[in-house]
Amino acid sequence: MRKFLLVVLLVISVSFFAATKVVFWHAMGGEQGTTLNNIVKAFNESHPDIVVDAVYIGNYNALQQKLLAGAQAGQLPTISQAYSNWTAKLLQSDIVQSLNKYMDDPKIGITKAEWQDVFKAFRDNCTWGNTVYAVPFNKSLYILYYNASALSAAGISAPKTINELLYASKTLTKDKNKDGKPDVYGYAFRTTVDTFQIFLMMRGGDIVKMDKTGKYVSTIDSQETRDVLSFFKKLLDDKAAFAQGGYLNDIFGQGNVLMYIDTIAGRTYAEQSSKGKFTWSWAPAPVWKTRNVPFAGTDIIMFTTAKEEEKRAAWEFMKYLISPEVTAYWAINTGYLPVTRAALQTTIWKQAAKSDPLLEIPLQQIDNAKIDPQISVWTEIRNVVSTMFNDYINGKVDMESAIKKADTDIKKYLAEEYK
Repeated sequence: MRKFLLVVLLVISVSFFAATKVVFWHAMGGEQGTTLNNIVKAFNESHPDIVVDAVYIGNYNALQQKLLAGAQAGQLPTISQAYSNWTAKLLQSDIVQSLNKYMDDPKIGITKAEWQDVFKAFRDNCTWGNTVYAVPFNKSLYILYYNASALSAAGISAPKTINELLYASKTLTKDKNKDGKPDVYGYAFRTTVDTFQIFLMMRGGDIVKMDKTGKYVSTIDSQETRDVLSFFKKLLDDKAAFAQGGYLNDIFGQGNVLMYIDTIAGRTYAEQSSKGKFTWSWAPAPVWKTRNVPFAGTDIIMFTTAKEEEKRAAWEFMKYLISPEVTAYWAINTGYLPVTRAALQTTIWKQAAKSDPLLEIPLQQIDNAKIDPQISVWTEIRNVVSTMFNDYINGKVDMESAIKKADTDIKKYLAEEYK
């Protein structure tokens, strides 16, 4: 009898002290991965009843494919990084967990004020109707990188408007050996959908827009689209800009281009490429008709396939990620943005901002940040717009034909979304 009671007590003890495991799929490698692992370690040490297992999947494409395959096979983690359009696609399978009941839980929830403290654009990006399906994680904004040494020598300030950008691009472009081809370009851009969307938003346009019925409709066939395409064509025709598909930090560091727009997550690359050669800086994206800019980055979502105790443990970790000290630490060590205003009041952030004047410049744009459409076919629509932009820029098709085809293709994908 004593032996039986001892076994029972041992089983109860082991069960009581067994930590709840949370499997977290992510795509953060390098220094970002190291910072994330430090956060996970700190969480696990401060929550002995929970073990977060952070599993590095690889790049975003690999993560997306693994999530889609996992959804089909019924083999999903507890939580994962996800773009909002991934979330929209997964919502169609009813496998993304609503967070409302955990946010409102009297024991483990957060207050309305705490959620409202998250920057509005990030909150909106995590919410469908009145339901919250995610918390923001690695967020970045687009910003103007510039060669401060070269601009200062030319007596030019960082452009604040689109006309100033055009003027600076022309003025700074130099053909030193007089061979008819510039050796130094004032401005460079990537021939990607992101480039087009940044300038379209600044011009006041949208690729798609929600109508009165709550459905997205194509708005690519607009004067704003024509203005943006014309702007880039003029830059190229005037030989005031260089265009390529790949990243621009290397040719920036070589001094071959003096300005470009990229996300703040590219800061370390700009620093590395220009180190010991010149002083670089950044400024808010220039104003066209608006100050609107898109932001990039993923959120964290939870899956309905997890057990209830795993979901509650996962929510504790998700809540931890958006806490002021943690999101400030994440931002300082990765180059991403903190996701709450309270993070800006932490000691760790204030000390970092004091020693690094560039740190808070991107925040000047935060209230003008716009979210991507929360639709499952957004990736396909982006591909359509990328083709339109590239084909026109490279002279494969005239402007009207490019726009009309894009409009037709976008409408086709939207029809699939709402069938």
